[in-house]
Amino acid sequence: MENNTDLLTEVTTTVNAFLSREYYTEQIVNQKLVAPIVYLAILLLIGLPGNISILIIYRNYNKNVYRKIIWIIAIVDLLFCLIGVPFNLGRLFNYYNFKSLRACQIVAGLLDSGIMTSTHLLVLLTVHRYRQVCYPLRRQITTQNVTYFIAACFAIGFASGIPQIAVLQPLGETEIGNRVTGYTCTVAWKDSPPGWKNYNIFLSSLFLFYTILLFVLYAFIGRTLLRLKRRRRTDNYRENATNNRSSGLSMKITQIAFTVSIVFAISYVPLFLNEVAIKDVDETKLSWTKFAFLKIVQRSYLINHVANAFIYYRFDNHFRSRLNSCFITSAQCMKNDNNNEQTNNVTEPPRSVNLGI
Repeated sequence: MENNTDLLTEVTTTVNAFLSREYYTEQIVNQKLVAPIVYLAILLLIGLPGNISILIIYRNYNKNVYRKIIWIIAIVDLLFCLIGVPFNLGRLFNYYNFKSLRACQIVAGLLDSGIMTSTHLLVLLTVHRYRQVCYPLRRQITTQNVTYFIAACFAIGFASGIPQIAVLQPLGETEIGNRVTGYTCTVAWKDSPPGWKNYNIFLSSLFLFYTILLFVLYAFIGRTLLRLKRRRRTDNYRENATNNRSSGLSMKITQIAFTVSIVFAISYVPLFLNEVAIKDVDETKLSWTKFAFLKIVQRSYLINHVANAFIYYRFDNHFRSRLNSCFITSAQCMKNDNNNEQTNNVTEPPRSVNLGI
């Protein structure tokens, strides 16, 4: 009788261990989360060297307001690559078995702060371009006072993330099956308290307002630049050669800022649309392709924090030439090291020794 009881206990323990949260987490990672994990790994491999190259090439950022702002944006983007991407990888690898509520809330709050800081820095860059192009004779943002505006952006961003850190939103619970409950680090609104949903709606409304503001300001900038271009066509070219060069530089800077804004909107809009779309969706019933696509969309905002290096490479001749020089120098150094190693590996012929015989 005791042997049967021991056998039943052993079988029960084995079944419980087999159907634990760890088991279901391993299954979902191997089956449904491969594509999102690969997506995040690619972003990490691209984002780290890309943002570091921006910080190095634009290190003399105090020369003008534009470079100072994009240098600060690169710092925020680099922090997203160092904190945000590994955090999301950890969430995926512990999908049904996330144990630390405090870690979930603190890192999620930091990410909220980073998102709002990036948003305000981008708005600051756009307002700076708008005033330069549309109101060049009025008081401008200078290298002396831009530091205060940047500090205000960080203050607003930090204040936006405090509720996420201070209010402990419970870990998401999912009934996986066989009386097993999975715990996920979720930042979705679906299972949030009403007050928390209202706060997230406020942040989303603020984001939508800033997105519309960016496009409105760039519409005014584009209209002004077109007017200036038409006016120059009717003027004498020799008298306006200097103005043409400065206008070309202004157009380049505007193209960079506008493209950064476009990437920002494209990468963040799916995140907020997703929150509305999945209110009544049961993730456990989704196919692996839909589930993987959903997890990638939920992390689409990270594209905004790795794409700027490609934008600068496309539109900024100075950045492109400096980065190409770095690649060429690195390739030459690797080639020289290989040649030296091959030379050192060549054995010298034995020397004849005169023994005096």
